[in-house]
Amino acid sequence: MKPQTFGQLFDFYDKVVKLLYSAVQADNNMPQETLFEINAAFDHLARHWTEGEDEPFVAEKVYSHLKRGCLDIFKIIYRDAIDDYNNLSAIDTSIIDNGNFDADLWRLVAEMKTGARDARRLEGRRAEDNGIDEAFDLWSKVFENCQKLREDFIGNPNVNWARRKTRMCSIKEFVFAVVASVVAGIIISPAVISWGKRLWDWILR
Repeated sequence: MKPQTFGQLFDFYDKVVKLLYSAVQADNNMPQETLFEINAAFDHLARHWTEGEDEPFVAEKVYSHLKRGCLDIFKIIYRDAIDDYNNLSAIDTSIIDNGNFDADLWRLVAEMKTGARDARRLEGRRAEDNGIDEAFDLWSKVFENCQKLREDFIGNPNVNWARRKTRMCSIKEFVFAVVASVVAGIIISPAVISWGKRLWDWILR
């Protein structure tokens, strides 16, 4: 429901815009497009007093600009979540929860990608077709899944255990490769080959 009063507008700003704004501000990732939209929102807000525009009309215009600004924040949060997922994929997490961890993770990421794809398509629709409103709703769901990814998967305490196991396996593989290389070098060395040839000749006498 679109706000009709400044009180309703501030409630949206306080519960949604500030939440998203704070999420990217901490990493200094505030998109320039969002700042432009916030500036446009305050321009509309000022016209209530400078030009006498009606409160419901101004509230709706401000609300529209704030929502557009949120779309760019959603995309940054989604991008960072996918980066986190890719980093997590470098760890063998199949050993967590008998493979259920990976299955749930893949389903969640697939849902995130589908939601982001559909939301981007809706953004291109005409304003009168409510494309932005529908895109915002889809991006909101993507945002919720991004939070779930970080809380339930990236922040899962079993991930550190899997990371240590993965690291130990890598070290063992490296040591095995070094030993195998040394052994292979000894076997094919000229001295060993010559000794083996002499042994073979002696056997055939």
